[in-house]
Amino acid sequence: MTNVSVLGAGAFGTSLALYAHHLGHQTRVWAYDDGLPERVAAKGENTAYLPGFPTPEDLLFTNDMATALEGADLVLLVVPSSFMRSVATQAAPHLPPRALVTSTAKGIERESLALMSDVLADTIPKHAPSATYLSGPSFAKDIASRLPADVSLAAADIDTARGVQEVLHSPLLRVYASDDVVGVQLGGALKNVIAVACGAADGLGLGASTVASLMTRGLAELARLGVALGANPLTFLGLAGVGDLSLTCNGELSRNRQLGLQLASGKTAREIVSSQKAVAEGYRTSMAVHQLATREGVEMPISKAVYKVCH
Repeated sequence: MTNVSVLGAGAFGTSLALYAHHLGHQTRVWAYDDGLPERVAAKGENTAYLPGFPTPEDLLFTNDMATALEGADLVLLVVPSSFMRSVATQAAPHLPPRALVTSTAKGIERESLALMSDVLADTIPKHAPSATYLSGPSFAKDIASRLPADVSLAAADIDTARGVQEVLHSPLLRVYASDDVVGVQLGGALKNVIAVACGAADGLGLGASTVASLMTRGLAELARLGVALGANPLTFLGLAGVGDLSLTCNGELSRNRQLGLQLASGKTAREIVSSQKAVAEGYRTSMAVHQLATREGVEMPISKAVYKVCH
């Protein structure tokens, strides 16, 4: 049994906590929202973010970071990229020295254009060298429903990735180890931008051929920027690239695709995002991707169009 701490009580954080508990790990969840732990305890589920999925009585939700991280062997950072720096900074003094940290955030820090690996290097420098990065096609409701899924898990040292793989891997969630930290992070972040474009194309009734073209040329954009930033181009042909891209561009549960659909109806990105409790990462990431592409001299016309529409 491993002590797993999940920082972030949104839909994906809650689903991973349920999954870790199902595997037999001692699991705790830190929640940002005041009062959410009490509501979960009273109602027996996280009605705010993942309704319909009962939470076991021994799955602890708490607003106290020290309590959530006490004795943790593996810490899953399951927060939006825009909150990664603040949450990691808050967690830093409470992280057990030997704890392994895994980020699931699929985004780029807008202000600094930093990947989450860079953010962790700044905020938890003692733990960042052994940090891992999880990405791939995995909707929260699918994980919570115990439906099969596959994900990539990257670390600078492949043996570190394999160590975390042993904790999380099962017939329900197959975890594939990688040493392409940049590629796995970029694939997870950039596909959200392309999904906004695909949702808009669907909403405008442009047809399946257009969506397929956007996905294919979008994948080329991912690879071009990834290679410019040091990623292995083959990573984008795997789970963290074409796998996650396919799900996010086509899945009805995709928040980024839904953002595109609503944009096609005439709403502005700002009013759509401000009305949602869950985060559509593609909205924020589109600005960071545009700035990165400009800085690196990489042509990304689809991503540029999404940026112009959203901002």
